[in-house]
Amino acid sequence: MTTPLMYIGPGLGVGAGILIVLVLLLILGSFGYLIWYRIKRATRKK
Repeated sequence: MTTPLMYIGPGLGVGAGILIVLVLLLILGSFGYLIWYRIKRATRKK
């Protein structure tokens, strides 16, 4: 009982594509927050 939406293989299913996009957004968001926090902390010191 495999669902074609969550199929990961030669052809990525819709569910796998959504999962990959969510993971990439999470990684980019965390890096963006770290960069923003460092800039904010550096400008606050002056």
